[in-house]
Amino acid sequence: MRNQLALSGEKIIEIVYPQLFHHVGMIRGEYLLREVNQNILLPSCQQFVKDYLDTICSLYSDEEVWYRFSELTNTEANCLVGTKEFFDEGHPLFGYRGTRRLLICQDEFHAEVHVVTEVYQTNPNLSLIFPFVNDADQLKQAITVLRQYGFTGKVGTMIELPSAYFDLDRILETGISKIVVGMNDLTSFVFATVRNSQWHDMESPIMLDMLRQMQDKARMKKIDFAVAGYLNTSFIQKMNQMGIECIIHYSSIPEIFDLEIDYPDHLKHIKEESKKLQRSTYDTARNVECLQENQSFDWR
Repeated sequence: MRNQLALSGEKIIEIVYPQLFHHVGMIRGEYLLREVNQNILLPSCQQFVKDYLDTICSLYSDEEVWYRFSELTNTEANCLVGTKEFFDEGHPLFGYRGTRRLLICQDEFHAEVHVVTEVYQTNPNLSLIFPFVNDADQLKQAITVLRQYGFTGKVGTMIELPSAYFDLDRILETGISKIVVGMNDLTSFVFATVRNSQWHDMESPIMLDMLRQMQDKARMKKIDFAVAGYLNTSFIQKMNQMGIECIIHYSSIPEIFDLEIDYPDHLKHIKEESKKLQRSTYDTARNVECLQENQSFDWR
């Protein structure tokens, strides 16, 4: 079974291992923004995203290309140049993230919708995925905004939250064409743990039962079904045996398939630079906070 490719801004110039991947199952929008360290509100960032999508859609002109809307945490968004709405959260992984943030920060959402709709006019193979969706009602809200801008292509959603899993029947009635289960987040939330811990087991009977149930429901509605995340060889083989395609990160190809890639350090570099910016932003914010506190004292 061939699987699907996930990109995070890698500047590929040819179709990647077509014997392994039949199309691009996901382009992670947040990594395009983090690469240029700019909010989508800025025209230069919009042009960067547009050019990248044009390139990938043209390269895979005979296949689907799925773009996932920016799935930024507020810690990541706060340090992007051009961000106008800032949120200070104790637990950014649980707050205004993904589609939650898109619906709150309407200017950002509309800017990103404008870009993808423009790309779609000349690249009808472009399809879109909404990230970190709570439930069917939230997904309907997001799709409504998208359709108002004139996007008529395929739409899909991530299932990363237990709430979305429990509301799957209604989600499948929203007109979507694809379900992508985000295994890292869903496993974390089901077991109340972090990645790489001893309790984060994507292959546990509980997770496999959940996947079978979702797969069966999607199949009955003739909706494409796939899983995504930082997946290992054992999990990929198990999924393929179940008839489930995996969306595999470009950066994981050497480890999983023992094959070379042209940009092995691209994703690592973006993550490292982004973390530096987040630490710098946090330190600056703390310095300002301390200065304000000191100035509030009356030393007379």
